[in-house]
Amino acid sequence: MQKNVRSNAQEILTAFAADEGRSAYAVAETQVGLWSGGIYEDTPRPAASLLKLVVAMALEPLIQRLEQQRVSDLLTATDISTVLRSFDPDRLLSPAEMLRLMLSASDGPCTRWAVSATGIDRIRKTLAEIDVGQTEIVIDEHGMPMGITTARNAIQLIRAVTDNQFFPIGAFSLQHSIRNSRIPLGATSPDVEIAHKTGTLTGVAHDVARIQCANGTLWIAFLSNNQHDTLVTSYEMGCCTRALLVALGLEARTTVSADVDN
Repeated sequence: MQKNVRSNAQEILTAFAADEGRSAYAVAETQVGLWSGGIYEDTPRPAASLLKLVVAMALEPLIQRLEQQRVSDLLTATDISTVLRSFDPDRLLSPAEMLRLMLSASDGPCTRWAVSATGIDRIRKTLAEIDVGQTEIVIDEHGMPMGITTARNAIQLIRAVTDNQFFPIGAFSLQHSIRNSRIPLGATSPDVEIAHKTGTLTGVAHDVARIQCANGTLWIAFLSNNQHDTLVTSYEMGCCTRALLVALGLEARTTVSADVDN
């Protein structure tokens, strides 16, 4: 890959992180070579729902041993923002369905069930196997995963969970996640089919994705915290993504994204 192309790509990432509290890391696998670049890519930030990817990878090998769950049994009084409220309370959900909802809709009750069914020891073992040394995970008092990660580690997580050979349910879920903004703003139709899920915490906006292109693949992660306006941050993720695709000569075709939410 030409030196000026690498330089331009790095400048694009650096410009995104000009505002305090932002990180970015990208890896491009193209027909003319491999490129990687980042800015504050090893700075730890709140991981939020990116940790649901780790839970999903720990859970999926156990799927066949687990039992169906009644929707009403999954819900608590504080579960307001959940897709399960639109389901019949007596409906039984399969373990695979709950895994899909945890990833595709970032569903809280399904995540809580997954954490309980898997256990923190297995989750941490899975995390260790992926070898993401700057990612940490604990379970809070509500049974939800929380911790820290980095933009570089985020790429390693999305690489692992989109491996269809080992995690077909997880990979499928991310390919059919709820569509929204951020990275997909930079890879829009008609040249891209988007599978995506988003989420936001106060002052926090993250997105990590694999973008499969006609002549290569772009892996890209944006992490941020202490943002004054997450809508602006999200929009600039899309602008950065589009600028990178152009700079690297990639034509986007399909996007698999794992956006983070707690």
